[in-house]
Amino acid sequence: MNRRYLFCLGIASVVAIVVGACSKKAEAPPITELDTYEDKIMNFSIKFPKNWKGAVEAGKRAEYYSSENIMQRFREYNESDITGAKIAIMAYKLDGQPNLDSIIDATKIFQDASVYSTPEKVQLDGVEATRIRYAYTYPDGEFKGERYFAMKDSTAVTVIEFESFGGTFDALHPKFEEILQSVKLAYYKPVVRDTTAAPEVFKPSESLTTYDGKYFSMQYPTNFSGKSMGGGLETIQFQGIGGPVDCIMNVTVTDASKQNNLDRIVEQNKKLYKATSSSPAKLGGETAAFIEDSPVKDIRRRTYFAVKDNKLYRVTLQWYKPEQEFFLPTFEKCLASISLK
Repeated sequence: MNRRYLFCLGIASVVAIVVGACSKKAEAPPITELDTYEDKIMNFSIKFPKNWKGAVEAGKRAEYYSSENIMQRFREYNESDITGAKIAIMAYKLDGQPNLDSIIDATKIFQDASVYSTPEKVQLDGVEATRIRYAYTYPDGEFKGERYFAMKDSTAVTVIEFESFGGTFDALHPKFEEILQSVKLAYYKPVVRDTTAAPEVFKPSESLTTYDGKYFSMQYPTNFSGKSMGGGLETIQFQGIGGPVDCIMNVTVTDASKQNNLDRIVEQNKKLYKATSSSPAKLGGETAAFIEDSPVKDIRRRTYFAVKDNKLYRVTLQWYKPEQEFFLPTFEKCLASISLK
């Protein structure tokens, strides 16, 4: 065997190893036990993998990611060697006649129309729904997704998303189908206060206690309770014990190592909240900004954003506007007590 043959054989072996490494298929992220998220404002629900990372906004959306690292890629849909999957449900409250085509177009990620399938009619939670399928090839493999659009009644549109990078969608599809069958569609039922009986209004206690977590500490009323919502690095929701479900404080801490520019984060969230402006603020001594909006009639929401040590802190204050005098002053006092770790 001559040296030239040996040299060529060596090159071929190296090429084979490189090609083999590049063509290695990503493993589908594991889905273990399922839990159920129920939204008390827009009345939708969905099962989700307990071992995935959640990002929840009451009355608006619930998103679940196979890992913390993949969350940023789903915000930008860029090229990356990080693969993973996403499950999401979103509720859009309607004011007037719905235009489903406009909603479908507004949720599209890619400009190339050939990426998307022709809309199909399917059944979801006992009503007719529209399904859109889409696929796009990235260097790390095929990205695939499915979106479902449905209305339980004329008060809201529900959108459900299943997406996955790295050619892992087909392996996850059976679980996605199981989760899809668990969905209860959104509908809006106005908050009703019985004015004839003149019941005593639930009020936050003037005495405060302290929540001391891994990434933040904060005071909250003694007649409230703090419950972990399982999202991000740490997510705690504070709600009155026996109080209204629409009057809450929520603190979510997520990894911001991939995107820690506060101005850009606020601009991205202004689109999500459909807000036209934001206001400067302080949060735990850090530079912050907040957006104020109304997710549903008579409910006000103020969401603060701050970045510290590559962590994004999002604090939500939400209250029933006719009872603002009882809730907002206490919520602002709690907000002023927060310490970012």
